[in-house]
Amino acid sequence: MVADLDDLTVITPQGRNLICLRVTCEWNAETDAFEPSWQFLDAAGQALTQKSQRATNLSNFFAYAPLFYLAALRDAADEFGSRSSMWAKLLKSIRIPSEIEGAVTATLDELDSQLLGADPKLAEIAATIGQATKIAIGEGVGDARLRMLPMNIWDLISRAGIVLKNEDARPWLPLDHHGQGLQSLSVIFLFQAAVFQQLAEEELPGTEPIFILEEPEAHLHPQAARTLWERVTELPGQKLVTTHSPYFVQNVPLHNLRLVRLRNGQTEVSHMPRSVPSTLVWNAGVAALAEHQGKMLVCDPTSNCVSATSWFDMELGDKLKGCYKAAADQAAIEAAIGDLRYRSRGLVTRQEEHELSFLGRRIRGEIFFARRWLLVEGQSEYVLLHAIGKALGYPLDRHGVAVIDFQNNGDADIYPALATSFGIPWLMITDGDPESTKFRGQLLKRGFTDQDLEGRFLTLPSPSDLEDCLLAKGHEHRLRALLAEATSQQALTCSYDQFVAQFKNNKVACISRLALQVETDAALASQMPAEFVAIIEELKGAAQ
Repeated sequence: MVADLDDLTVITPQGRNLICLRVTCEWNAETDAFEPSWQFLDAAGQALTQKSQRATNLSNFFAYAPLFYLAALRDAADEFGSRSSMWAKLLKSIRIPSEIEGAVTATLDELDSQLLGADPKLAEIAATIGQATKIAIGEGVGDARLRMLPMNIWDLISRAGIVLKNEDARPWLPLDHHGQGLQSLSVIFLFQAAVFQQLAEEELPGTEPIFILEEPEAHLHPQAARTLWERVTELPGQKLVTTHSPYFVQNVPLHNLRLVRLRNGQTEVSHMPRSVPSTLVWNAGVAALAEHQGKMLVCDPTSNCVSATSWFDMELGDKLKGCYKAAADQAAIEAAIGDLRYRSRGLVTRQEEHELSFLGRRIRGEIFFARRWLLVEGQSEYVLLHAIGKALGYPLDRHGVAVIDFQNNGDADIYPALATSFGIPWLMITDGDPESTKFRGQLLKRGFTDQDLEGRFLTLPSPSDLEDCLLAKGHEHRLRALLAEATSQQALTCSYDQFVAQFKNNKVACISRLALQVETDAALASQMPAEFVAIIEELKGAAQ
């Protein structure tokens, strides 16, 4: 490999061989089109202009990094046809032993004779067509006969097709008689088989394939889309997958996600880094601390400095500071630790990602397709905000706003952290009770600052919760009726204190019914808690 790619290989300051290919696609106003270009780079990221223009080098490079692409529009009829590069190549790779080939040919001839003898009309048809040989110029008298079956083993193999059945009790059917989901999935597995065959034939040591799959979940039901991730991970090498399926995304590790957006005419790609670097020099004290803290701190081999692999609190920050007691400039050390802690607030711990894998599975995939996150405590706030938005002419789903009830899907600080890493604007509103102080404390502990929370962390009036605000707005009679509908008629006549207790014990049932009324009544929507209405109006104004 090194010999083949010598012209493209540069040496890094650390003494490693490096080959870097940069591909860009930019809009050209003169040609009115997107134009791609590519360049090989040196260790400093500058183009190797003379070497990079050699097509032979590009070919050599892709021999060791073969690129396999499968488009979103997958037509099973074409992909499994005789002209398909994948299917035809797989069939041509089949090798039949000569003794078996001879036996099969003899069997074909015998079956063909039996079919021809089954009806005299077949012989008559052959005799009529055979008259053509009397006209054609030749050395002797010609003849013609019908051939019902392929004449050789390749003709037989080339006509191979896929037949499937979903269950034992169902019939075998050709692939094109099945639904689009099964056809699309079959093409993906054909793609996998063809790639494996090609890699096996080339046998280049060090080869690392790159797979590009567009919308692999197309036409699949949610359960199939979820399990498809497991099959994608079984592919060797690097996988680049585009998707619009939240069921697929929810199974992808957070560090593997890349969000692609168009903002202000520019394409932006955001992701959660695996680590955040610092200028703090690695030493024995840091190594001992990192080992004890479960590798939350690691050594960057390039700079020999400390990098953080997850967020960390002030307690660990103080311990890290203790590893630099001998440093002359303690203020600089403290500032570097504070900066590292702040820039690491968007990272997650292994435990947090594990919890998100099941706590946030209901909404985790969906939220990464949203333009903005609105974080609320529970289901009551979730349904009420959606209803207010619909009533005031700003349906949240239509405008790409994901409402996340974080109490049911993780902690208060995890979603602002994810939003920070992935560049998603967020807003949180909580009750005005002591829980709001706890939530704010979780965010500050993670590394967010008061300035970060200004205008983003909102609360209902203290010490009120959502139920208190609704009662303060004069909705007691309406809420009693809704509570009676949800529980019993006693809610209409019981004392106020009894009603309030029952209402808070059944708030989801009551407020979900209230939301049905709110979403069709703009006047009623405007009478909901002022903080909720203000949020919707602010989002609506920003959109306009």
